Amino acid sequence: MDDLNSQQIVLLTLLVSFITSIATGITTVALLEQAPEPVTQTINRVVEKTIERVITEPAENTETIIEREVVTVVVNEEDLTIDAVDKNAKSLVRIYSESGDLKSFVSIGVIFNQSGEFVTDSGKISDRLDYVAVYSSGEFPVQIVRYEAEEKFATFSISEDSELVNPRNFSAANFIDSDGLKLGQSVISISGEKQNSVSTGIINEIKSSEDGSLSHLNTSVVPEKVLIGSIILNLQGEIAGMKINDLSGPASFVPANIIRQFLSEMDLVFDQQIIADDSEAVE
Repeated sequence: MDDLNSQQIVLLTLLVSFITSIATGITTVALLEQAPEPVTQTINRVVEKTIERVITEPAENTETIIEREVVTVVVNEEDLTIDAVDKNAKSLVRIYSESGDLKSFVSIGVIFNQSGEFVTDSGKISDRLDYVAVYSSGEFPVQIVRYEAEEKFATFSISEDSELVNPRNFSAANFIDSDGLKLGQSVISISGEKQNSVSTGIINEIKSSEDGSLSHLNTSVVPEKVLIGSIILNLQGEIAGMKINDLSGPASFVPANIIRQFLSEMDLVFDQQIIADDSEAVE
């Protein structure tokens, strides 16, 4: 040591400290592996939980420990997409026209109250045809409630002669206030003639009418998977728009507020969901 200068002594000290720290780490890991289970559980709980201690009055001479577990949940877009699709699976119907034994697909409809009434594009509807709708709970004959050729939408209800036992157990869709939609916002399209088909994309263009209200939402969803009546959702599972039979483009949708306005003209009221203003519906 007497032969070492000051710089060499510093380097030697650093080397010894480094070797000591490695040895300490190896020893600690080895001891933890051999430690009884309660010891390792205690260490894990210190890492995973935040402990709050609430001290009672000194006269009681007791201590109450309240443990508040801190859980970090990472939610990604895939999880939100799956949840949004599941949330609306029971709010959609497939509409077919019937002519004798021939049944033809017409469009997709969106249930707007718990009686199973639904709204769809009026472009392919005719008051001279008979219709059936395939719900998640089965297939039922339906009748037109409102249809005007010059209007964008038509509404249907389950036929009065249907054998449906409990007509008030359907899942009403939730329509977003589409005025708050933004360019670049993620959307989910649900379509499919016989079963749900999903496509994701973004809103890449927002078109407005002369009065400044939204008229169309152009998206980047796969056009080939978009049918008449297909809907787009935001990541919270709220309906942002519906595809109708117009010249706006294959992946363009009418904003939800236009649908809401149409339904509101039919003496419907809005809450968290669109519910029919029917006192008999609430028991």
